[in-house]
Amino acid sequence: NNMAIETTAVATQLLLLLLLPSFITAFAEHNKNNGCFSCRDPQSTTSSLSMALGDFTVELTKPLGIILEEREAGEPGVRVESLLEGGAAAESGNVAPGDLLLEVDGQDVSTSDFDSVMDLLVSAPEQLRLTLGDGLGRMDIAKTLASRLSAEEAILADSVVRAAVREIRKDGSLGDLLNVEIVIGAGVQEDGNRCLVRFFGIFSTDGGGTTYSCNVSATGLRRDDNTINIVDLSCAKDEGLGQTIDLILERT
Repeated sequence: NNMAIETTAVATQLLLLLLLPSFITAFAEHNKNNGCFSCRDPQSTTSSLSMALGDFTVELTKPLGIILEEREAGEPGVRVESLLEGGAAAESGNVAPGDLLLEVDGQDVSTSDFDSVMDLLVSAPEQLRLTLGDGLGRMDIAKTLASRLSAEEAILADSVVRAAVREIRKDGSLGDLLNVEIVIGAGVQEDGNRCLVRFFGIFSTDGGGTTYSCNVSATGLRRDDNTINIVDLSCAKDEGLGQTIDLILERT
C-alpha cells in the first residue's frame, strides 16, 4: 500500500544514519502520520523508495494551466516549464516550475515522451490526480552536520530545504534552480518546529547551458499539519559582486 509522507532522509552521506533503527522507526512514524507527499509502492515496477524522494500528489480540475516541456537531452519524461496565472495548478500553490510529472491518474508517465503525455492529459477526465516530484533526489550533506543531527532533525531539515527550493522555483527571479549541491548547515529551534538551513544551489538562466552557484539561507516553520512554511529566504551569489537577494523576509 502507498504510504503518505511529506519528506524523506536528507542525503547520500546519511546512508549509515538511514540504517539505524532509531531513524527507521522515526521515518516510518513520519510516513504514517503525514498526508501531503506519497511514497509509491516499493514492489511496483515503476518506482522505489529512492525514486520517491520529494514526490507528491495533487488533485486538480481542468484547465490545469501547466506548461510542460521535455527534460534535458538524454533524460526521459517531462517537467513543468511554467504555470499559467489563474490555472488550477497555480491556484493550488503546490506545483512549481521544475517539477517532474511522474503519474497521471495512477498511470506512470515518468519515462513517456511529450506527445504521449499530452495525449493522456487531453483524454483524462476533468478532475484528475497528478503525481509529481521535485527531482532533487537524495541531497548531500556536510559530514560534520550529519554527525550532529538527530533522525527527526534530519527529516525536518530535509523538508525545509525542499520547501525553500519550491519557493525559489516559484519566484523564478534567479533563473532555474537545477539542483542542491550540498546542505552545509541546519539548526532546529522552538521545540523542534523551527529550522534554519543553509545550502548551495546550482542555478541557470539559459536552460542549463551555463550555471552559477548561490548560498541559500532559509528558515522554515512546521505547521500543525506538518507542512512547512518558509518564513525567511535569501540567496547570495558566490560569483560576481556577491549580491544577496532577499526573496522572503521574516513572516508568520
